[in-house]
Amino acid sequence: MSSMSDYDVIVVGAGPAGSTMARQAAKRGVNVLLIDKEKFPRVKPCAGGVIGKVKDMLDFDISSVIQRDVYGQRFYSPSGLLIDCTRPEVSGFMVMREEFDHLLFEKAKEAGAKALDGNRVVNATQDKEGVAVETENGERFTAEYLVGADGINGVVARSIGFYDGWKGSSAALCIEVEAEVGKDIVEKICGVEYDSEGVSIDIYFGPVPYGYAWCFPKRTHLSVGVGVPQDKVSNLKNTFNEWFEEFKKKHEIEPEILSDLSFRVPYSGAVKRTFMGRTVLLGDAAGFANPFSAEGISEAIGSGIIAAQVIERAVRTKDPKILKEYEKGWKAAFGEDLSVAKSLAKLMFKNEKNMETILSLAHRDPVISDYMYKLIAGKVSYKQFKSTVIKTIVRKYPRAGLSLYL
Repeated sequence: MSSMSDYDVIVVGAGPAGSTMARQAAKRGVNVLLIDKEKFPRVKPCAGGVIGKVKDMLDFDISSVIQRDVYGQRFYSPSGLLIDCTRPEVSGFMVMREEFDHLLFEKAKEAGAKALDGNRVVNATQDKEGVAVETENGERFTAEYLVGADGINGVVARSIGFYDGWKGSSAALCIEVEAEVGKDIVEKICGVEYDSEGVSIDIYFGPVPYGYAWCFPKRTHLSVGVGVPQDKVSNLKNTFNEWFEEFKKKHEIEPEILSDLSFRVPYSGAVKRTFMGRTVLLGDAAGFANPFSAEGISEAIGSGIIAAQVIERAVRTKDPKILKEYEKGWKAAFGEDLSVAKSLAKLMFKNEKNMETILSLAHRDPVISDYMYKLIAGKVSYKQFKSTVIKTIVRKYPRAGLSLYL
């Protein structure tokens, strides 16, 4: 590489992780190039549920892109038991990723990042002197540092050699439909008593083995889908169609289908390292989706903030070794949560019996259901949740608890 780089850092991928990193780095005086293969605003397959703490993580108002306030979740066990984990306070919100990501992209530009959308990166390289990316248009850009925030199919991770794909149980396959039903039907199906326009996210266990189905309410439509580890996939499309037909009959609706998409969600633990040389990985490219809830936006934004702080120091001191602080930073911030969430997911999704047992205990016990709400709302850590719930089960329901491990 030339000793004279075009930029301090190139960020590939302008989702929540990349745009957050670009904004925060630019605000610190770093010369940033942000590149995305799509032209913004762009469609992004995602159910669009965001936990409440994200508002506090960002340094600008996002109310313009919030579709609905969320007051918790309702869980349905395989046998049909309803576990109501809603409360009279907002725990999160719903967004359309097209709008949410576009806002973050514009905020990165506002802070001073140079942004190129509709420009696909096809290769990335690094050496001791710097990094370079090449686009499908034949352009070549150089920098001191590189950030891979380009998702599960990202070019950066493959080009630099972090990994060669997502195999086995390292990712989930999801199918999701956007179903237009109108504002009143959304509130009839997912509404809560605490707010005339507030909603609950509804999760259904049982329709698919090793996974779940969902209904995420937006202003006038529902995002409904199913997800399962990709190594457990069997006739997923037929399974979804059967469940969706039952869902429509139950609620007496014939929605207009706005989109019908499939996508993968990367689980934590599959990526062995998130920095290498002069390159770091963020968000989905780093496998930061929560393996228990599949939520990844908060970790994506968190990783972007941490990366910006570390790379600013690396640029200022001209010391690429500082990048190792990025991995320490995200592990301290949310690494333990991802690890504990993985162990909980292994227990919960082991089989339908475990799903029914855990949810029936939550149905019976207010401590368990209350901690389920607190976990969803981000009010307790996964470690706190696991400790309290396991202790409650062992003390009050030892036989049921033992059966989870048999």
